[in-house]
Amino acid sequence: MVRERKAIQKKARRVLQAAAVEAYGRAGTYVIMDLVMKRAGISDPEEFRTLAKYLEEQGWIAEADDDYGIFFLTYQGIDKAID
Repeated sequence: MVRERKAIQKKARRVLQAAAVEAYGRAGTYVIMDLVMKRAGISDPEEFRTLAKYLEEQGWIAEADDDYGIFFLTYQGIDKAID
């Protein structure tokens, strides 16, 4: 269970960093799932949605549509991505 949680955190951080690059490091800039997935090396949309949900629960992304096809990073998300 702990190992699984660490794996999710590691992949979620990769998604967060990819989203930050797509947003040019600016909070409040919308990004598109397909581009973030490609940059993060995630090919499974369901896995991506799970990771995006985790990021949203942490407060690092916001204003996502129902399937996380579009969302933006919060200031906290940008800080975490470059941390």
